[in-house]
Amino acid sequence: MSRFPIGIDLEGEGAHPAAWRAADHPPSSLLTPARITARIAAVDASGLAFATVPELDALAPASEVPAALDTIEAAVFAAASTRRVGLVPAVNAIHAEPYHLANQLSTLDWASRGRAGWLVRAVDSPDLAAGYGRAAHTGDDAAVREARDVVAAVRRLWDTWEDDILIADVEGDRFLDLDRWHYADAEGETFHIRGPGLLPRPPQGQLVVWADEPDEVLAPLVDVAVVGGRSVDAVLARSRRAAGLGVPRRVAAVEIVLDARGESAAERLDALDRAAPWRVGDRLRLSGSAARIAEQLAGLATHVDGLRLHPAVLDVDLPVVADELLPRLDALGVLRTPLDGETLRDQLGLPRPTNVFELARENS
Repeated sequence: MSRFPIGIDLEGEGAHPAAWRAADHPPSSLLTPARITARIAAVDASGLAFATVPELDALAPASEVPAALDTIEAAVFAAASTRRVGLVPAVNAIHAEPYHLANQLSTLDWASRGRAGWLVRAVDSPDLAAGYGRAAHTGDDAAVREARDVVAAVRRLWDTWEDDILIADVEGDRFLDLDRWHYADAEGETFHIRGPGLLPRPPQGQLVVWADEPDEVLAPLVDVAVVGGRSVDAVLARSRRAAGLGVPRRVAAVEIVLDARGESAAERLDALDRAAPWRVGDRLRLSGSAARIAEQLAGLATHVDGLRLHPAVLDVDLPVVADELLPRLDALGVLRTPLDGETLRDQLGLPRPTNVFELARENS
């Protein structure tokens, strides 16, 4: 049995639509700096390896408190109060400006010292398109193609500064080796980008690119596939499919409800469901004691490369995750705890990617 990283999704107050009713604070404080800092610091200290930050329109449709900040800005803010946890904001690639997106995400990797990822989304709607002054895509295929073009352009922009470009030759008034500074010349169906990025290459070379259930169009550009499925067999089938498409790492999304604060998971779930039913979605859902859930999660260790937990109520479930669930998974030989100074690529066992411009020069 292998050890793998385990992360968490920071969806509002939790994955349950009525999570705010069981939170330790009023809804008005959800997006305050103090609350964000306290929550991400607790995640960082827990032994969890990464945290994904969902976009507002990706939150549970039935959520009673639909509120969120810009995901990249929230992640950059969180970077200042964390040392180990990877920070993976979800950002929609549709209608996005690849040049600005590349610079924003690169800033996150620099701010976090190499702990950043990007959860790519390819979602369009008339309202979203109108916000960019564009027409909505007529079909999902066109949206996925645009997402592919945007991700490819962003990756190329990250490489426009080679790693050893900074030479700081004061006497010769040369601070950059211009032979290692490149124009992107990235082109998609809806854009053409000429110049280089604004920032030196990110600490990881390229951020870790994630996607939910990527298809054959997007998969070649993805490092981590997040896979769902209501049953273990469904999760494993989707993991095998992603592997077959060439995605290096697969992470299973799992909803959890834990025994906590003197109540069983069933009692907690029943009380929450009376306020707002938590409809069964497309994720595996586990409930019960930390010991029981640890055994169930351990059974996935040989089939996927990581887990992303979706706790019903963050304020209630996260302390149990940190104090009981993760230690049990560690004792079972499953948990891989992040170390100080590790990048997100280190945690996931992903190599540092070769710069495409450097590779082209070596092969010329």
